Amino acid sequence: MKKVVSLSYLFGVVFLLASALYFFASNWQVFSRLEKVALAGLLIVLFYGAAFLVERLVRGTHFLTNWLLVSGGISFGLSVALLGQLYNSHADSYLLFLVWSIPPFLFSLYTRYSGFYALTHILLHLTIYFYLFPSTPFGHWTLSHTWIAFAVAIVNTFFFLLIKKGYISSKTLLYLTLISANFLFMVTAFNNEYAPFFTLFYVVILAIGIYRYFHKDTSIFILLSMFSTGFIIIKMFELMARYVSSLFFFGLLLAAVVLLAGSVFLVNYLRKHASSRHWTKTLFVASVTTIASVFIVASVFGLLSLLMVDISMVGLFVFATVFLVIPSTLTSWPSPVKYSLMMTGIVIGMIASTVDDFSFVMFFVLAFVFYLEKRASAKIVFYFLFQLNVGIFLGETLELSIHALLLVVALLNTVVCLAAYRKHVIQYGAFLIGLLAFFSLTTIDLSFTLHVIYNTLFFLITTGCVYYFKRQDRTFYWVSSLIFWFMLIVQLYYDLAWKLVHKSLLLAILGVIFLAVAVHLDRKTGSEQSAHSLLEGKKLGILLIILLQGGWIGYQVYSNETLLQNGETVILELQPVDPRSLLQGDYVELNYVISQLEDTSIDDNGPITIVLRENEQGTHEYAGVYRFNGKWNMSYEKKTGDVLLNGKVSSFWDNHVQITYGIEHFFIPEGTGMAVEGKVKAAVVKVSDGGNGILVRLR
Repeated sequence: MKKVVSLSYLFGVVFLLASALYFFASNWQVFSRLEKVALAGLLIVLFYGAAFLVERLVRGTHFLTNWLLVSGGISFGLSVALLGQLYNSHADSYLLFLVWSIPPFLFSLYTRYSGFYALTHILLHLTIYFYLFPSTPFGHWTLSHTWIAFAVAIVNTFFFLLIKKGYISSKTLLYLTLISANFLFMVTAFNNEYAPFFTLFYVVILAIGIYRYFHKDTSIFILLSMFSTGFIIIKMFELMARYVSSLFFFGLLLAAVVLLAGSVFLVNYLRKHASSRHWTKTLFVASVTTIASVFIVASVFGLLSLLMVDISMVGLFVFATVFLVIPSTLTSWPSPVKYSLMMTGIVIGMIASTVDDFSFVMFFVLAFVFYLEKRASAKIVFYFLFQLNVGIFLGETLELSIHALLLVVALLNTVVCLAAYRKHVIQYGAFLIGLLAFFSLTTIDLSFTLHVIYNTLFFLITTGCVYYFKRQDRTFYWVSSLIFWFMLIVQLYYDLAWKLVHKSLLLAILGVIFLAVAVHLDRKTGSEQSAHSLLEGKKLGILLIILLQGGWIGYQVYSNETLLQNGETVILELQPVDPRSLLQGDYVELNYVISQLEDTSIDDNGPITIVLRENEQGTHEYAGVYRFNGKWNMSYEKKTGDVLLNGKVSSFWDNHVQITYGIEHFFIPEGTGMAVEGKVKAAVVKVSDGGNGILVRLR
């Protein structure tokens, strides 16, 4: 029962946080600017105050106190995002995440709580990301970006080693640093002039890690093996795109043969050493099978495309089935060879059958392999392939819509999951595929009624699965359900079928319901000491960090309101577009006439101040005078009516520069973007004596 109580508390807290995010992002115009600031402050007080009250009044729920403190840190970030929305600061600015990361960082140092470690890690990486790409989610990648990614990967590796040595105690942070380091090392190894160096460096890191944790840490070894497999395959495709030739494909085929030969010796070595666990050999075989299969399939199709004009898909299917699938299934070859040839034959057969529209034949091949295969891990893979073939077959034969296809797959896997109860081999795959297909139904474009039905059913099913499997101690199932549950909450934020403010109200009601249920069950079952409270002996320090957050918000409100009251008003020409911010809701992205300057000698990024003068139409325009990195481009003395506006050079080409002024985003109520686009011609901006601007309104 305690597990049910803790889950109910978790759901209640998450719903309240999501409700606040949705409400702030909706930019509801019922409240004034200062009233919204008051709501943001109230949100922070709500979570931090609840943490202190729970600690004092409710015994045995220290985990809830800790969660509420972390939620308070998250609510501070939502409040910072709201301030950016109210005063039209950069959408998803790196400064937002940098400021947000400071309180969790201080909490981490003071409390050493894993939740604050994780929150700090995520926020700092978002800070770096949005600093590198302030305008677009996937901006142009340069060599400087590569070196920054490499440096961040090194820092993550350093903290990973500190945690492994016991200097920091946080399992969550351990995996976050490991995943971040490997992902960033992979990024550096592609498409740059130093790629060979970064590739070699990462290969050495992987080799050391795999060797070191081969017998010592199962989870770390699994992650490193997954990254190794992915890295090798991606690198293969990169090289294939660069060196397309018959020689390359023959070399790739030879590499697969060498890999399989070496893997046979290594498997025999592992079999002779009792210290090597079963999962080690299974994982090794899985990695080798994946890499070798991809190599062979790429080689076969590459050579056929280069050496033959017309390829018979039926002949290719027969070859794959008769000479690869059947022999590898019936014989007792070494595992790496057996499964690599088997997977190669199945993949080639599926591709051939799909191209010539006879995918129904693959059902017999997969059924044959599935029936004879004894290993559970292999059966799961073949079940996934069977489901993929089902989708291909239904799409080809019945020409089902994506809606009907997903519905059939979801229902089919639900039936299989229930029929295979406690038979984990098939149930694992059916459970995951069924949830994935059902989740996809909540994301596609359907009627409003169907959309609500699917979202409601998915919420009820995943919530029920989390509770049920948590009580059954079936970790795989309840963790998978919880992940999909969170995916639904995130997906709803970007869903346009109904308003954010309405979703916010619904989430708030659900949050209150779950908390009420949790409190009722908690009183009914009695209290147990379940975790160490962060407030024990540390109330004063935590209170000081909370006050620091309130002080920062107060200062920002005061300085921005002062600028709005006393700043110089300028009117600038613009051209808008309409996206949605990660945290702050809908906004129009403004491209000012003064965003691009011509005839400059600027060839570097840096701070710039331009001089604005009012023209005959009442619009302020660039006067041809600027100060870059502290130096004027010509002799200048300020004239009456001149306004100095600060910005930053973000890019340059020929004699042109692109400048951002911090007034490029104007936040609007949800769904009003089309009414703004093409209808506004100018922006009203307040500029302080120091040259900083705040966007006030559009006209």
